[in-house]
Amino acid sequence: MKLFSKPLAILTGLAMFASVQAIASDKSEPLMLNKIAEETAALNESKNLVLQAYQLEVKFCWQLFAVNDCLTKAKREKYLRLAPLEKREIEISAKRREIKEADRLLRLNDKSSNLQGPPNATNASKATP
Repeated sequence: MKLFSKPLAILTGLAMFASVQAIASDKSEPLMLNKIAEETAALNESKNLVLQAYQLEVKFCWQLFAVNDCLTKAKREKYLRLAPLEKREIEISAKRREIKEADRLLRLNDKSSNLQGPPNATNASKATP
């Protein structure tokens, strides 16, 4: 029973297109993290739609005589629908980790440059006897 296949595919496609455009348009890190959070929320919503469609298909299957075959088809369709969403989620997670790592390195560089600043007069006087 392919009740939600076409609308779900359209929704998934639109969510992916919008997210790619949003990520490509901005390069500032806080905005990027916000966009990534929004895209993650959209992906979670799409996943919930897939899981709801799967539950409807399972309910339909239990009304048929060939329950096992129908359940197997429903599971297969669920995994086929979730595969692109999970792939995109992995890409988003990688991008988020990349941004956070760059931010961490920037903070470490700032911290190390502050520590290696000009020597204080007190340190210089202690070094000479």
